[in-house]
Amino acid sequence: MAGGSKSWKGKIRDAKRQVRANQETVKKEIEQRLKEARAAEDWDMVHELQNELSRSIHDREFQITGMKKRPKISDQALYESNRRNNAKKRGPGRAWAPGGKELAREQRVTKKKNIDSPVSAQGSLATVSRDVDRWEMSYGTQISLLKGSVVMPMSDTYMHREKMCVTVMAGANIFKGVPVAVLRPIEDEE
Repeated sequence: MAGGSKSWKGKIRDAKRQVRANQETVKKEIEQRLKEARAAEDWDMVHELQNELSRSIHDREFQITGMKKRPKISDQALYESNRRNNAKKRGPGRAWAPGGKELAREQRVTKKKNIDSPVSAQGSLATVSRDVDRWEMSYGTQISLLKGSVVMPMSDTYMHREKMCVTVMAGANIFKGVPVAVLRPIEDEE
């Protein structure tokens, strides 16, 4: 297959090039007529040619990129009646009860923020799921807490930088402001 058939991508590429070339010749022709109309100071013709040029550019973009054109509605009254009938078939829309939207949002936010995890209970053991940088923790922490470290929470949970945090002990070091979300329980080996 020395001359072999083209792939579909190649055929599309060639078709786009052909459309582009055709549209460029149309564009050049309109621009030439536009120059002549400006030289003759025929402003009605200038506006008409500018509109024609913008339409041809839009048509070219449609043909090249395949943008979807909006459907033309010939009978507006029939279209509106069908639209209303289809809306009736779908049934009424859902409506919030008074104060329901705010209550749902509040519950969503508090569920994420108020984490009462058994991992954060004082005296329990937990592992750290990711590295916690010293800048992320509370002021006074000298070193970072590494992933996989075994820690023991020493305080109740508290808010620090809009996160539920706890003070933990790892070996001889105490880390303040460790997010509860990074603590994982240690699985019992049975």
